[in-house]
Amino acid sequence: MAGAADRLSHSERTTVRFHLMCLATLLPYHQRPAALEAWLGVDPALFHMGSDPPAPVTEAVLRLGGARLQAALAAAVRSGDTQRALCTLDIPEVDAALRDNHQVDYGTTRLLRLRNPAASALGLGYHPGHHQRALLSGEPDLVAAALLDRRGEHRPTTRATAWATVRAHGGTARVRGVVAALGGLDGHDGLDDRDPTDADIALACAEADPEPFLDTAVERRLGTGALLRALRAAHRGDRAPWVVRRTMARVLKEPYRIDWALIAAARLGRRLPRTAAEVLAGRPDCPPEVAVVLRTGRPARPGHRLPPPAPEPDAPKHCLPPRSAWVPEWKPPGDTGPLGESAESARHALRTRALAFDARTDPAAATLGHLAAVIERGLLSAFEAAPLVRPASLLTSWVGQGSGWGSLSHAAWSGRAALHVETAALLARWAGGGVSAERWVALRSRLRNYPGSLPELLAEVAATHPDATDSPGNPSSPGNPGDPDGPAGPDGFTA
Repeated sequence: MAGAADRLSHSERTTVRFHLMCLATLLPYHQRPAALEAWLGVDPALFHMGSDPPAPVTEAVLRLGGARLQAALAAAVRSGDTQRALCTLDIPEVDAALRDNHQVDYGTTRLLRLRNPAASALGLGYHPGHHQRALLSGEPDLVAAALLDRRGEHRPTTRATAWATVRAHGGTARVRGVVAALGGLDGHDGLDDRDPTDADIALACAEADPEPFLDTAVERRLGTGALLRALRAAHRGDRAPWVVRRTMARVLKEPYRIDWALIAAARLGRRLPRTAAEVLAGRPDCPPEVAVVLRTGRPARPGHRLPPPAPEPDAPKHCLPPRSAWVPEWKPPGDTGPLGESAESARHALRTRALAFDARTDPAAATLGHLAAVIERGLLSAFEAAPLVRPASLLTSWVGQGSGWGSLSHAAWSGRAALHVETAALLARWAGGGVSAERWVALRSRLRNYPGSLPELLAEVAATHPDATDSPGNPSSPGNPGDPDGPAGPDGFTA
């Protein structure tokens, strides 16, 4: 069975996974993990389908799934809320899968770094932006954990700021502990020379009195001299003025420790480019007397009124749309199309022809929209229509996907919502006595290309994979009429 799955193209495998997730949404809540476990045995990348599974599937995996199933979900999930819910389980296999997930968000990465810094430094789902954000977060534990990860190319100020944060909250002892951990990760004493900041910090810690050496190492990258050097490097004659200004503004966003007296001295000594002086004068933290020097090149004259400081920039506004409680208004039933205007014509059409998702490829096709209109007009009930729909995967995927189960709350009056309820009930009757893993695997292999209806598919799976529950006295056995005093539904199961 796994060999057949391997012969599918990537697009075909993704399509199969989508159909299975829609089917799992319709299964009884406590049956979903067993079905997913069986399918996972055939397809280890079950949840890799280009989008997250429907919410009912995710909830069942989080609450009832085993570590193997939860780790498979963690390796593919994109939702930050689901990632953090998986992280709170505190299961090593799940954490390892999250660390290798390239879609993991910053909040989850932060939790993983704090929990196991060494393992996070080796995870395959590395994100340079998340790493830099952690280094500049100001949280001493998170910063120390992020320093253990030496991947990525960061500006010199980034790791220097991180070391300064560790030192400010833990002193020299904490800095030496992080240096020792970095040496342990590399398997040798000392640090890799590819990062000069880390190398300077290691050399400083090797001194008997490391404090002045640590000051020098940090000042070399965060001090005013480093800022002036970066501004001069940005002032290139082969660039347009607006490019130079933008580059300097980007430099000034880095966490330099600015000594404004030295900045004023550099301007008076004509060692500061004019563009850099203009950009510095526009900073809100620039003292007014220094702003005069930067703008005029001369000291402020005594007795003259100083200009007001530059205004603080407006905080960025995140325009998130408010949560909406909007519910679509009732709409009159649509066209029934080839299904006709009577119960008999609709019943006959469903028994003799297959439905299509829409009429784009065949304008004369009977579609799911036509079926929904038939139900909304009251010509057929969903209880009678659901067992007649062919092919089976068209029905399960239409009512099981996110917009399908969402119609239960947003459009409960629709034919699609009614079909969702009846399709789920049909599967619940089939799975009521328990389903073996072999049957779930057989259902997976047949679902996508099966031309018949869902009851026919379930009966075929039950016939080819007999189970101990298939006894004449078991009311949930497929094909068994159940209680002789109770009416049998049109799908062959007890109503």
